[in-house]
Amino acid sequence: MFRIILVMAGGLGLGGALAWSWAMWPLWPGLVGAVLLVAAAGMARRRWDHGAAVTGDEPGPYERRAWHAMASLSVVSSHLSVALLSGLDLHVGRGNTLAVDNWLLILGATAGWVILRPRSMDRDERDAEMANRGARAGYGGLIGLLVVLLLTLGFAPVVVTERLTPFVIGNLLVVLILISGVVAFTTQLQGYWGASRPEDSDG
Repeated sequence: MFRIILVMAGGLGLGGALAWSWAMWPLWPGLVGAVLLVAAAGMARRRWDHGAAVTGDEPGPYERRAWHAMASLSVVSSHLSVALLSGLDLHVGRGNTLAVDNWLLILGATAGWVILRPRSMDRDERDAEMANRGARAGYGGLIGLLVVLLLTLGFAPVVVTERLTPFVIGNLLVVLILISGVVAFTTQLQGYWGASRPEDSDG
């Protein structure tokens, strides 16, 4: 369980740091983040394949997907959130690289999954159960976040709402979808973690 929290916190921290300090990087921060995502996927693939060959108890294909999705979505959602909080114009060509950086992170996450994806994606009953748990948690989280956004749009002071242009609202909706994905895949991983410790639930 600690590893789940650590990976999620690390992803959130990395994405936020890349957006917050974008002007201090000698290279585009998104490129750095993309390389880190690809490298992390490669190391995870090597470790899991080695563990599967030696002990046979490494994560299955859908648990691997949950790990990758949780980490990647944490990075991308945190980066976009901090970029929006900075108040900078995120349109391309507005004096910052934040928009391009976010796309580079998405490309890095996609490339990471190409590296990490197992040859077989067979699903068993446990995978279906975890997918259902994650879907319920992600859906509930998304509804809650949308309610907060709606209340903000309807009742926040003018000094706040005047900054919520259609472009910003569109990006906020993307952030909410990404965060709901983090919730969904984190819930899946919690389910896998609990299922691997039946003795704890019996006690």
